[in-house]
Amino acid sequence: MAQDKQSLTETSDSGNHISIFKKNKRLFLAIFATLLLVATIVAVVTGVNSHKNSKNEGTHAILKSSCSSTLYPELCYSAIATVPGATSNLASQKDVIELSINLTTKVVQHNFFTVEKLIATRKLTKREKTALHDCLETIDETLDELHEALVDLNEYPNKKSLKQHADDLKTLLSSAITNQETCLDGFSHEDADKKVREALLKGESHVEKMCSNVLAMIKNMTDTDIANELKTTNRKLKEEKDGDESVWPEWMSVADRRLLQSSSVTPNVVVAADGSGNYKTVSAAVAAAPQKSSKRYIIRIKAGVYRENVEVPKNLHNIMFLGDGRKTTIITGSRNVVDGSTTFNSATVGNNASPHFLYIFFHTHPYTYPKMGSIVAKFREGTRTFVIIDADLVESMHFQHDMTIKVFPNSHDTAIVLGVGGIMHFGRASFSLTVIDFAA
Repeated sequence: MAQDKQSLTETSDSGNHISIFKKNKRLFLAIFATLLLVATIVAVVTGVNSHKNSKNEGTHAILKSSCSSTLYPELCYSAIATVPGATSNLASQKDVIELSINLTTKVVQHNFFTVEKLIATRKLTKREKTALHDCLETIDETLDELHEALVDLNEYPNKKSLKQHADDLKTLLSSAITNQETCLDGFSHEDADKKVREALLKGESHVEKMCSNVLAMIKNMTDTDIANELKTTNRKLKEEKDGDESVWPEWMSVADRRLLQSSSVTPNVVVAADGSGNYKTVSAAVAAAPQKSSKRYIIRIKAGVYRENVEVPKNLHNIMFLGDGRKTTIITGSRNVVDGSTTFNSATVGNNASPHFLYIFFHTHPYTYPKMGSIVAKFREGTRTFVIIDADLVESMHFQHDMTIKVFPNSHDTAIVLGVGGIMHFGRASFSLTVIDFAA
């Protein structure tokens, strides 16, 4: 009996040991599974963070490398790096340029509201009002140029040749930079003007620096790509192929080239001071011209003296002024700085970014004394303006440096080109152009 009891006790103890072992085993497995799960989560999180850190390091390296080619690298870097999430999708210098243009556009838009506020709240002189409206015009032009640059950048490098892409992009940004200077120049005539200038200086200078950075990055990118293309292809660029020495600009159509060489041209409308045409003034003919025309619109200006300031707005495309000759068709304007205009606003003939503008057989001069401050002609850079054949632009202005357009032998004339290194073309091989800084 005692043996049976002892046997039962031993059996019970053995069962307890097995039960405890099973419980411990389950506990161990649970702890192990938990630790394994935690380790897996930590590994995944660490891997993700490592990937993110690696990606962030890569994007910041691209940003720093891109900005290193600029005149204002700290501004270039901080403008992008301080925008939440802005650097997450930077994979190339092209991405940095695109983002920089978008940020620059926002600053330009802010400047627009600053100018509008000044116009609405200040007691202004006639010239200050004119200068502020000049600023609105240059701001509008800057926004257009930045938009065009974005479009061109998105097409880069496949839409055109590398050189043409480079030329167009650099022209647009150069013009955008000059626009800021043009705005501020309108407030440099009197001490009172300079107070308004101070209110604009910070914003305009900021845009100029940002545009300068974009221009530098574009130059760095395109120079590198062009150099690489030359190495891989071992040939000249497409534009230089076969030694093409044509003086005609790339944008000019075959029809326009024939038109300029034709002995007879049929105009769409005729301007005649004596009333024998469709209009008596050039400005009236311009105002009636179709907007954004895809076809050449020819305004013939008959012999006579036209005392007016003519502005060709940017929404008029493919306009052609055709005079009867530089000794007989004369446009003379009277705006000047002394009477309250700005230099920018005083042009006798002004082309405000009207694409593909042709201007031939003319004599143009301001109807003022030289010291009164006015300019004979104003052409927005990037407009693809083409001045050709027997067109006098008579000097009546003081410049810091000489700027001469040699139209034909013995004809030395003066104009102002608003921009640096652009795509302005002057007809035949005998024409020459030097772009300078202007001072009234």
